[in-house]
Amino acid sequence: MTRPTLGIQMLDVGPIRLPGSYHNPATFPYPVVHRHVPGARVDVVTGGDKEILGAYIDSAQAMERDGCHAIATSCGYTSHFQAEISAAVKVPVATSSLLLVPFVERLLPPRAKIALLTFDATRFNEGLANGVGWSLKTSPVIVAGVEGTESWDEMRKPQPGITHAMLARDVMAAARRVLDAHANVGAIIFECAVFPIVTNHVRAATGLPVFDYVSMADILAEAVAGPAQAHQSGAAE
Repeated sequence: MTRPTLGIQMLDVGPIRLPGSYHNPATFPYPVVHRHVPGARVDVVTGGDKEILGAYIDSAQAMERDGCHAIATSCGYTSHFQAEISAAVKVPVATSSLLLVPFVERLLPPRAKIALLTFDATRFNEGLANGVGWSLKTSPVIVAGVEGTESWDEMRKPQPGITHAMLARDVMAAARRVLDAHANVGAIIFECAVFPIVTNHVRAATGLPVFDYVSMADILAEAVAGPAQAHQSGAAE
């Protein structure tokens, strides 16, 4: 069996296998392995419940023993646990695409803003940002979410029935709210690991660079395996 470049810790919900999905092995041009974290339900993780931390650490350590070069999760709200999970293993860990915020900030001209599109803006807080090394108080981030939409309802179900059209509509509505209110948005970052399904749609509709969980995974894969191996096709499920 090919040693997986990246181990992905999945929420304890049914997979969404649409093209571009983080659940879909075909999304990645390098070997990945997906494993559900027992008890990691959407409401538990987005609420920052520390009771789930042990399950994430156990899962990460098992992935390391199984030979994963690096580990990621599938929910941006696990940035709450970045320090603890990375301390528990010897391979690189990227819990959240929120890690990209300081990087993207420095790509942009002065006074440019970042539209940070999230699963639920009402649950987004300073602790999430602090967990991965930045602050809502000082970073040029505008947070908007899809809470209350059909996509949000579906993603909270044990077996999500989300569609590309549904997600494109709801994510674009959040993006438009930010863009209509702020003329100086220079980039978009997706917190939610489901949103990469519509990354290309949002890039085309807004004309802005869009960074997401797959962007982060690609950086990790190339860093630990090198470009030759990172771009060999193949995945482990």
